[in-house]
Amino acid sequence: MSAGKLEITHEIKIDHDNVRDLWSRFQSANGDEERASIANTLIREMAIHSDAEEISVYNEYPKLGLGDAQQHSKEEHAQVKKLVYDADMSHPTTQGYDDVLGKAVTAFVGHAQEEEDHDFPKIKAALSPEDSDKLARSFLKARNTVPTRPHPVAPQTGGIAQKAAGGVGSLHDKIVEKIGGREFVDLKYTHPESF
Repeated sequence: MSAGKLEITHEIKIDHDNVRDLWSRFQSANGDEERASIANTLIREMAIHSDAEEISVYNEYPKLGLGDAQQHSKEEHAQVKKLVYDADMSHPTTQGYDDVLGKAVTAFVGHAQEEEDHDFPKIKAALSPEDSDKLARSFLKARNTVPTRPHPVAPQTGGIAQKAAGGVGSLHDKIVEKIGGREFVDLKYTHPESF
């Protein structure tokens, strides 16, 4: 990474690593409140990552020689979103919740590993440091505007329809989280605060 420049695969991997870390923390958590806070954070992070990647990074895949991977990745995200939605609609204290959340995390992590192994080398080879920085900043800006909860029936095109639906969904999610009194935990890995 050049001085002052962001690198897109590094920023994406931060999200992947946070989900891996949160899942590990959830599995070793004691007490319903701690488990619920970690589960809320897992759901939020998987939802944000998926939508942000779709409206920023995946739109660039054809230019990066990853046109075939674009549709495959969107399909995997759609599956992850459905599983994350199932977890979001359940409560961490219900019987079988670990399995419901575990299915979502397993699908997310499997997709993440595939990206890291297959897509990241191609992305790194195709982008100059300046273009990688630009795409990383686009991804980080998208993270701040997309919904914080899964909306699997919303448009998944990565285009203007998804961005518009995301803006409405994001506002709705903030209200739901505030009224519902959802608690969250801190993330182990962080993106730059100013970009």
